[in-house]
Amino acid sequence: MGSTSYICRRIDELRDQENLQALSQLRVGLKVTFEGREGPLLGIVTKINRKSVIVLAEDGTKQYKVSPGLLRPLRDVG
Repeated sequence: MGSTSYICRRIDELRDQENLQALSQLRVGLKVTFEGREGPLLGIVTKINRKSVIVLAEDGTKQYKVSPGLLRPLRDVG
């Protein structure tokens, strides 16, 4: 059982590292895209938590709680 709990802890650590990396790319007000149940969605980051990000849909009708690793910042096309 010891090795199983070690493996689970290690997976959690790696997941936390990925989340921190993704969170470092985000800020409130940033436009992002992510894959939702309805397909690709656009939104604006309204709140950043330790393990999730609140994203307001571009049309302002819905809020989504999304894992940071699933969000992709939109780059301005200029």
